[in-house]
Amino acid sequence: MKGLPGDAYTVTLDDDQLVHQIIERSTKVRTVGIRSSEELLSRLEELHPIAVFVDIDFTGNKSGLDIIPSIRQAWPFCPIMVVTDTPTEITIVRALNSGADDFIRKPLIPDEVNARFKLRINDAAQKAAKEVVVFGDITIDSAHRTVEGPLGKRFASPIEINLLACLANTEGSIVEKDGLKMRCWGQIKVTDNALHRKLHAVRQLLRDVSSGVVIETKYGVGFYLKDLGTDYQELDVAS
Repeated sequence: MKGLPGDAYTVTLDDDQLVHQIIERSTKVRTVGIRSSEELLSRLEELHPIAVFVDIDFTGNKSGLDIIPSIRQAWPFCPIMVVTDTPTEITIVRALNSGADDFIRKPLIPDEVNARFKLRINDAAQKAAKEVVVFGDITIDSAHRTVEGPLGKRFASPIEINLLACLANTEGSIVEKDGLKMRCWGQIKVTDNALHRKLHAVRQLLRDVSSGVVIETKYGVGFYLKDLGTDYQELDVAS
């Protein structure tokens, strides 16, 4: 597809190899074929697709429909298109409410697959453009989960990129520990040790891409992102 990088790929979750082939031929983009929900869940950190096709009808310990929320959390800007041969209104509504962007009926029609794919890719590109934050000499791309600086470029996990983006978007302010947990994990209860482990990973990531941006700790208060080239007079606590 014109305009996409040569290493771009999609992910197709379907237990039918023929579906993988049809989607690859229709979109003219390589697809990584996965045949079980469990395998896809285990590879969410590893893969960075530009779109994902999910068969919501096949059964197993977890159906395609069951794991859509996990896919959306891991790949917040990746178009999710559900594939189904039983497109009941209840099922489609549930899929869309869970985080899917579109649905395609089986049997697959190549022209329809390609048209819907192009539409969702364009939508995702517009959303992603709004999710790039520049802080000091680093660029944080939440859509593609990358952090780039003078020393290189690194991929980050979903939580790591959320932590970094949260701190970058509150420049000049300290984010309290509990506030950082809420912004990055929502209602999920997270221990202080888990938070500190993730912050350690983000600090290492920053060292890999820049020597000018660091995470500072204000003991008893919280954390903030610091550009070493900027003189911070006073820091407020982020609301």
